[in-house]
Formats: sequence, C-alpha cells, structure tokens
Amino acid sequence: MALLLISLLPVIPLSPALANEGTSAPPSKVIFGGDSSYPPFEWLNRGIPAGFNVDLARQVSQVGGAAVQHKLGSWSEMELALRNGEIDILPMFISEQRQQEFQFTTPFFVVSHAIYGTDNQPAVGGIEYVVGKSVAMEELSFAHKQLITENLEVNLVLVSNALEALEAVTAGTADFALLTESTADLLIDVHELPLSRASPPFWPRDYAFAVRKADNKLHAWLQESLNSVFTSGDYQEIYEKWEPDINSGDYYTVQVPFYIGYTAIAAILLMTTFLLWSWILQRRLRCKTAHLNLALSRAKQSKLEAKFLAEHETETGLPRPHHFCQLVDDAIKSKPTNCELLIFKLVYLNEVRGTLGQSYSKDLITFITSLLDAKITGPCCYYGRGIFAVFSDSPEIKEFFRLLSVNQAEELPYSKYVAGSASFPDHGTNSDTLLSNADSALSVALTNHKDWVLYDCAMAPDPRHQEIIAAFRGGSLKGMHAVFQAQVDIESEEIIGAEALVRWQHPTLGFLTPDIFIPLVEKLGFVSQVTALMIDEAMRIAAKLRRENRPMTLSVNVSALDLAGSNFVSTLKKTVKRHKGQFCDLKLELTETSFSNESERISEVLQQLKDLGVKVSIDDFGTGYSSLAYLSMFPIQELKIDRSFVSNMLKNIKNCNIIKSTLVLADHLNLKTVAEGVEDEKTLELLRELGCDCAQGYFISKPLPEADFLSFLGRYMAT
Repeated sequence: MALLLISLLPVIPLSPALANEGTSAPPSKVIFGGDSSYPPFEWLNRGIPAGFNVDLARQVSQVGGAAVQHKLGSWSEMELALRNGEIDILPMFISEQRQQEFQFTTPFFVVSHAIYGTDNQPAVGGIEYVVGKSVAMEELSFAHKQLITENLEVNLVLVSNALEALEAVTAGTADFALLTESTADLLIDVHELPLSRASPPFWPRDYAFAVRKADNKLHAWLQESLNSVFTSGDYQEIYEKWEPDINSGDYYTVQVPFYIGYTAIAAILLMTTFLLWSWILQRRLRCKTAHLNLALSRAKQSKLEAKFLAEHETETGLPRPHHFCQLVDDAIKSKPTNCELLIFKLVYLNEVRGTLGQSYSKDLITFITSLLDAKITGPCCYYGRGIFAVFSDSPEIKEFFRLLSVNQAEELPYSKYVAGSASFPDHGTNSDTLLSNADSALSVALTNHKDWVLYDCAMAPDPRHQEIIAAFRGGSLKGMHAVFQAQVDIESEEIIGAEALVRWQHPTLGFLTPDIFIPLVEKLGFVSQVTALMIDEAMRIAAKLRRENRPMTLSVNVSALDLAGSNFVSTLKKTVKRHKGQFCDLKLELTETSFSNESERISEVLQQLKDLGVKVSIDDFGTGYSSLAYLSMFPIQELKIDRSFVSNMLKNIKNCNIIKSTLVLADHLNLKTVAEGVEDEKTLELLRELGCDCAQGYFISKPLPEADFLSFLGRYMAT
C-alpha cells in the first residue's frame, strides 16, 4: 500500500501550502464575507449566518487556530468590502478577471448556472436563446460580468440578491432570471414560486475562497487550514450535512473532490510515521473515490441531457431550428436527388386553442409529430405556433400529406395546412437559402389562400429590403439624418417648435423616403434605432437653440415598441444629459394605434416622462379607434389633428365639422391642438377662427435640413 501511494507522487500536484516550507502563523481573527441571501451556501437565518460556506469557514478557522467573524450583505457590497479590506476572505467563482485582483485557494466546488422562467415558459437551449430578452441577476455577480465579457445583447435587470431576481420574473419585470442552480432551486421550493428551470446547466465554474493579492501570509494560512479540513474528513461531514439542500433540484451541482488528491498526499506523509493508520486512509480513499465516480457519472448524464435539450424542441422532441439546419446541410453533402425543403403551417391552430382547448391543440401537434416520425426519413423541425419544416424526397412528402388529408377528413378536422416548398438544388444548395425560399413560397400561399405553393424566382424578396435589414442588423445607419418642419402659434404667428422627421441618403440605394423603410423595420423590431437617432438629433438641436437664447420644443415620433422597452426612459435621460439639454424642450408624438398593446406599461412610462417635463402628443388624432379612452388613460398634453382632415377642410364640410368637434373636446380637456397639413393661407385663417392653437405644413415651411432650418428661423425671427 505504501509503495502504491508513493507511486502517485508524480501525478498528484502539491498544493500551494504544502509546497511552502514550514507553516503559516495563524491570524488572531479572520472576517469571512458572504451573500446574505444565497442559500444553501450562505444566508442570514433570523439574523444569524448559516449555510455550507459558513460551516466550512468556521471549520477552517478552528483548524487554523483563529477566531472567526462573519459579515454578510449584498454581493456588490461584499466584493467592494474585500477590495477595501473591510473583510478578509470571500467565497466566489474563479474567473480570469478575478484572478487579476485576488488570490484563490484550492477550489472546493464546481457550480453551474441556469436560466429560470415561469412554469408556462418554453424551455430554452442556453444563454444565447435569451438575447433581446430582459434577464434578472445579482449586480456584479459572476453571471453579470460574464454577460458583459461575452457581449451578449440582453436587457439586464440588476437586483441585490437571488430572491429578488426570481421575484422580478414572477412580477413580470423580467422575462428570465440567471442564477446558480442550487440557490435558485432552493429559493423556488422554499418560497413556493411558480418558476422552474428553463435551460440545461452551463458555465460550470470552480468555487473557492478569495483574499486580496497582497495578503500572502493570510492566503498561505487559509490554504494550509483548508488542506487540513480536506484530509481530516471534516469537509466530507460538512458536505453530507448540506447535500440535501445543495441538491434540492436536479443533480447538476457537482461536488469537486479535490480532497482526493490531498488525502493521497496526507496518506503519503502519515504513512512514513503512522503505518497503523494506513487501513483507515485506504477506506476513506475508496469512499471518496466512489463519490467522485458518482459525481462524474451525474455530470456526464447532465451533459448528455443538456446537449439533447439544446438540439431538440421539448414539446415534440423534433430538432430545434439551428440543429435542423445542420442536419439539412449534412444531408445535402450526400447530394440527394428529387428532394424538397417544405414549410407547412396549421392555419386553424389558434381557433383550436380558443374553442377545443389547449389539450386538443397538443394532441394535434403530437399526432402530426408521430406521422412525421413514421413517414419522413429526412430531418424535420417544429418552429412552434403550428409551423413545421421537412427536408426529404418528394414522394415521401406527398405520401405524408396524403395521410394528413385523410385524417383531416376523418379524425382531425382542424388539421388543415398551408405549405410552401423549395426544391434542391434548383432553388438552393444550402439550408439557409432553401429555408428562405420555402418561407417566401409559404407567404405567397397564405396571401393567395393556396394549399401548397412551390417557390418561383419571382417570389424573391425586394433586394432593397434585404440591404435595409442588413444595415439595421449591423447598426450601420450611415446617411440617416433628421429634417425639421416648423410649427407656429396661430394667434401670435411665432415659431414655437418643430417636428424632427427622418430621412435616409443610403450609401448604395440612394435617397429613401420613410414610407420605404419605416414599415419594414417596425415589422421586424428595429424601429427603436430610428427613434434613438431622432431623439438624439432633436435634443442636440434643442440644446443648441437654448444656448442661443431662442428655446423651442422639438417633436419626435415614437412607437409603442419604443415605450414598452425596458431602457427607454433611462436612454432618454442619458441623451438629455449628454447634450446638456432640458426635458421640457422635447415632445414625443404617438399615433393612436401605438397604444393598442401593453397599455399599463405605456401609461407608466408616459407618467415618468411627464414627471421629467417631457411633453406628449397624440399624433394623427381621429384616425385611430379608441381616442376618447386614450385621453382618459394617459397623461397627454396635446392633440395633433391629422392632415387628412386639414388638407381639404375648406371643401369638405364633414372634415371641417370633425375639426370643430376635436377643438371643442381639446378645449374642455385643457389640451393644446396642432393642425398638420396646412397648405394655404385660407386654411390657416379658418383654423384661427375655429380656435386651433398651432399649425404645421408647407404653407409655413417644408421639412428642412439642419442648416436650412436654422437659417429659416433666423429670417423668420428677423421679420
């Protein structure tokens, strides 16, 4: 036995403490920091520190002969306290960034992170699946810093502890929470939160004690004491005490038995003087080796499960879109013949859920999945919302739809589908091209009420649209700028403001009017980039005019998507601060249809804007469908009468009466009114007689570039 253990010396690395000569003198007292809400590792239990880390710290201090004190608070406070010397030791994840600031002991755990969502939230494959979503996490935690390091575009909801992160999801202020598994699973169980893990584990990370770089003596004492805790069996006892809480959920948190190596080292040292202890150490080694094998087995199983979840959709078991594309590309390498990539959609799925219920909807999806498994040998995919994709030879696909049509008539009356397909290699030689073309064919089938449409080159999307979307995806909006159209006070005839309107001189496409690109980017969710640019330009010009002692309000069009964004108000504040402007110089114009969704969230944001001094106007008033409701729901200061009523009010008595009614309504509600589309002097005079406050239109000024607008202001004020 002694020879066997001695033979292990070349492959077992010595710990830093054992590598040093002699022993380190113990400090009189050490202060361990920790998170006050991080069970089962550390938390305040009725004001008293408790948890695995707390017990391990006490044992390390006792073995090392030092008095121990615990100081727990929010994670951001504790990390700052370690830097400032207010605490001596802090358990934390090891990262390259932290290794530049702190010294770490031998790791005593490996802990993984996971994403948590509501119980009805579909599973996600990993952290890349929440890009663009709002994710709650502890401020300055490893997860927070890792997201910054990986440069992932998620909306951060930073809180002080793990429980607040989970509660942010239940309250709807965050889509997901990103936390360590053991802590999140235990908090969900204890507080009975309607949440569950939405992703497999990721970011497995070593967990160890950290001290400041300069505290070499403290680090040597801490490492030496921790080694003694490993080799004495005290670590195992502490772990077994807390194991039920650490593994309260799935067994993804893996104990890292670094103590195995140290046990062997201790055995080598002890056997030279205490041969009688060899059988005890041998038994302990076998026990801990068994724990290691169990941990490795669980980790391997977890890895396989995580890989499957990352590649397959949970409801059907079919490949997820990214994996489906890989399978299609792999199949194409074998150069198949007579193959098609087909996308089909169940057109009545929403009606099924609304009439027959969710269970029938799931049965329908399950039936189609089983039929695909039985009849299609090529890759299949479920995109959700009743949309499937298939890549196989044409006879197989036709037989599948024949059977689906039979069942549609006999058993599943709601299984009607619409399909679009693209042939290989005529319509594409890779998955991306085939999918794009099949999707174009599906859109044509839906528009023309056809059951199945094969792709034709005439269906190719407008190349201009592709180039526009590419520019927005890359954040390259070169040539996009603001023009300004003046607004006058009808009574005093003074210019009191202007509207900032977007124009785009595209580097390759030339001049693009807003009606070409705005509807497209609104549909695809990129309109916030335009809004941010217009707000920035409006505030820059407003601040410049205020410095020149001619302040006025500049208006910007804003969509519901902008207002519902989690960072809209904070971004606006930063813009005003950057230009050293005033909130009162900014007005946001919203169309009535902008309010149709998320009215509660929009009302909250509008109230914040009003409190800051930002004015809010309803644009195109009278063209929406819930005007009066919006006036009572939202803090509005102005109505902007649509040009469709103003431009022909002299000839159309109905339009004139609509404007009269609107002006009376605004007067009773103490709202200002602006008429846009004023094209001649007679229209302006009639608006003055009817009591309209302000006017905007080509009779006053057309939209002008910045330099021309400033010159126009100078000439107008001079007259």
